[in-house]
Amino acid sequence: KARIAQLQESLPEGVEIVPFLERSTLVSKTISTVIENLLIGFIIVAIVVILLIGNIRAGLIISSVIPLCFLIALSLMYVFNIDVNLMSMGALDFGIIIDGAVIIVEFTALRLLQKASKKGSLNQEDKDETTIKATSRMMRSAIFGQLIIIIVFIPILSLSGVEGKMFIPMALTFIFAIIGAIITCLTYVPVMSSIFINSKAKNRFKISEKILEGVRWAYIPSLKWALRQKKVVIG
Repeated sequence: KARIAQLQESLPEGVEIVPFLERSTLVSKTISTVIENLLIGFIIVAIVVILLIGNIRAGLIISSVIPLCFLIALSLMYVFNIDVNLMSMGALDFGIIIDGAVIIVEFTALRLLQKASKKGSLNQEDKDETTIKATSRMMRSAIFGQLIIIIVFIPILSLSGVEGKMFIPMALTFIFAIIGAIITCLTYVPVMSSIFINSKAKNRFKISEKILEGVRWAYIPSLKWALRQKKVVIG
């Protein structure tokens, strides 16, 4: 707009530049929509994870993976010259991003609790040793699940024309975010788990146990029925 004002001064008398298409409102609304969706999604995921894990520190460690994955995704988007838009950023699934972190943190917290119940208080060396063993055991499941998601998105990269322009940035952004999740699961998550997860049982709050008891109450009868009625289930 400032440039047009300068150009206007150099135009002949009676000639003026009249805006025909103004997209600044659309751009600002799009940016605010993306930011709003990401923030609300992050808050919802954080609350749900904390409630289900039953440990505030563990829940916050898992939730903190989301902005780190976004940082890695945005960095790779910058390197590969991919635009940030509703399609590329709006398609990101927080649940998939934190999947590996949930597996590692939950199992590490369980192992720390079990070891503390046997040994009493744990020093940092004990925590490190337990975290290494727990992470090593669960890493295969965590990384394998994330690699499958990357493989699923690879066929989208072969699209061409309008479809390619629309969906390839989305697929690449998702792949970059999953790469970020793999990197954080290999490095950041185990370190944070070892430092910040408290191994005392009293630090877990009861609401998570009640939620999971309710899930088990509904799930176990349906599981037993399914195993008794194998033909019906397969049919």
